[in-house]
Amino acid sequence: MKILLALPRPLFPADAGGKIRTLNIFSRLADRVEIHAVSLADRERDAGPIAEMRKLFRSCTPVFWNETTTFSPAFYFKFLASRASRFPYFLEKYCVPEFRAAIEQVATREKCDVVLADFLQTAGAILDSPLRPRVIFQHNVEYVIRKRHWERETNALRKWLLRAEWEKAQAIEGEVCRTFDHVITVSEDDRRIIEGEFGVQHVSDLPTGVDLEFFRPQAAERRRGNLVFVGSMDWHPNEDGIFWFVREVWPRVRREAPHASLTVVGKNPSARLKALAAEDAWVEITGTVEDVRPYLARAEAAVVPLRIGGGTRIKIFEAMSMERAVVSTTLGAEGLPVAPGRDILLEDEPEGFARAVTFLLGDASRRDAVARAAREKVVRDHGWESVAAKMEEILARAADASAVAVTGHRPAGRI
Repeated sequence: MKILLALPRPLFPADAGGKIRTLNIFSRLADRVEIHAVSLADRERDAGPIAEMRKLFRSCTPVFWNETTTFSPAFYFKFLASRASRFPYFLEKYCVPEFRAAIEQVATREKCDVVLADFLQTAGAILDSPLRPRVIFQHNVEYVIRKRHWERETNALRKWLLRAEWEKAQAIEGEVCRTFDHVITVSEDDRRIIEGEFGVQHVSDLPTGVDLEFFRPQAAERRRGNLVFVGSMDWHPNEDGIFWFVREVWPRVRREAPHASLTVVGKNPSARLKALAAEDAWVEITGTVEDVRPYLARAEAAVVPLRIGGGTRIKIFEAMSMERAVVSTTLGAEGLPVAPGRDILLEDEPEGFARAVTFLLGDASRRDAVARAAREKVVRDHGWESVAAKMEEILARAADASAVAVTGHRPAGRI
């Protein structure tokens, strides 16, 4: 099977959940199927990542593009200009004609059996393309993320702008899901939303995985009372969650556990987040790190205090795989097949979240029991090999269905 893998950005470095998921799946598939990647890329910054992808896949074609810096004057101009487009800004900026042209050229030249659009951003760029069959890999239900952001926004102007973003996203997402040949989601919850909201049945859900060898328990010295959060800090749901935790939950934790400390690990923390941490010597913001495992290994527990977002949180399974107890909001663990009270603790209100954290910090035996159950869960059900095999099966079915529709015959050798 030949796959055209259309990417919004190169997969290296794997510093965000979507990149981690896609890289782990397709690096495993590259040994047994032919993959041709096409990706938007920055000519200077992404030279190394493109070289890595060319080693991994049969080919990698970059489409050089300079993304407008967020919150710059050009960003605000383009954001306002997108009000006249049927696309919301977060999709409009990826609708680069050269990107669509490169995808079509490579798919045609290499006679690819299926085109996989990674994220709605990529699917939007080829929405009007004649390429078939087309599959979208939905790491999130994008309009839901924007709608949740809009619901929590208190600034009147931002709320007005965000409403248009999620409403247009909902319309485009529905069009993509109805016109693409297959939709792949990362959870049963997301599958049900897409089936119910957009009236489509050609949807499959793919479980979240974790690299069980890489994220394995380590014999590291624990920092007493240390909590860790891991996630890209330029992703608004992560920043929002940390602000909520530090303002609403953290004072309650510190009253009961004055020795507690919080380490926030993730790239591109904003100036306002750094300023928040500067007010409290017990809160550390690391910025980009080479390896998150030492931070997980030394922590007594991981926290995932998300209030908006979608998809599934790979960060939870990574912590569980390293045998760390996790406290999350219900939304933070949304879509993951976890057992609250056994392999994870779930709380949504500040008091309850703080109580769960201090309970784990104060009871080593209970903390270790949750951590062991967490590791057992991911080892049993969530290795990347099985996830990659399911992805291969879904794509082969989509390619076969398209071939049968065109020729009336199933290609030989397909699974």
